[in-house]
Amino acid sequence: MKQVLCAWLAAALLSGAESQAQVAPGSQATVAPVATTGPAARFQVPQVKLPNAAVARRINRELLRLVAEQHGLENSGASPRRQLVAAARECCYDEETERWRAGGDGLTELEYAVLLNQDYLLSFEFQRYYQGLNDPATQHLTFDLRTGNLLSVTDLLADSPVRLRRRLRAAVSRRLRNELAQVAANYGDSAAVAHVAELYQLANWNAAPARGLAEDLAAPDEDFPDHLEFALTPQELLLFHPVGMARLDFEFLPDETYRFPYERVQPKGLLLVVARKASAGKNSKGK
Repeated sequence: MKQVLCAWLAAALLSGAESQAQVAPGSQATVAPVATTGPAARFQVPQVKLPNAAVARRINRELLRLVAEQHGLENSGASPRRQLVAAARECCYDEETERWRAGGDGLTELEYAVLLNQDYLLSFEFQRYYQGLNDPATQHLTFDLRTGNLLSVTDLLADSPVRLRRRLRAAVSRRLRNELAQVAANYGDSAAVAHVAELYQLANWNAAPARGLAEDLAAPDEDFPDHLEFALTPQELLLFHPVGMARLDFEFLPDETYRFPYERVQPKGLLLVVARKASAGKNSKGK
């Protein structure tokens, strides 16, 4: 009898654990591109499926705008696939020769990656190509899967925007000055170092690290817009600061991504659940 009871309890506990591990309806989206073949596949625009069709439509309209607005199709009533075919012809098809061009005009390709899809949060990264060449600055959108609304970083963090901007500026300063030190070590050419310092907009580029950081933080921050570009992963907040430069200088292009583990910021709202899971995962690995 005891063996039967123990077996029943074990089965009940296992069943409970499995039910807790199940994903709540609507807390994750099914994501797939509009097209994988044909001219429309040039633009890998994701579309989502959710139990709430109205929420899915709201998100899908926003995602389609990434291409539609670039090619004057935002008021088109055509299906997503037809809109992307029209965009492909607009950018890349030569009507006179009746051939597809190798490059094109304006936005010519789009790729995406899903960075987070859990607990009612969906975060995308987009790689854009203009005239056939990749744009080193990526674009990001994060959605609330309960409402379909686009989220800003202030919707998810209790940290003030001023504090976040200052932390990002400090991280950017350290990275750019480290990159510049590496250029000096690799080239040993003051002209090359001065050129890269100009690209990075570092005035006193040969200052000591602490002094350089202080000067960078004291300088006007026009290069840091009020809207912080961000994305989410299961473990961390990502902030972005691309450095603009000519393609010929891309060998000096620094990484635009700055990573902030959730324990170093103040998550709120929907992000609290994600942050707690990230913390629990780290604690379990440490045992």
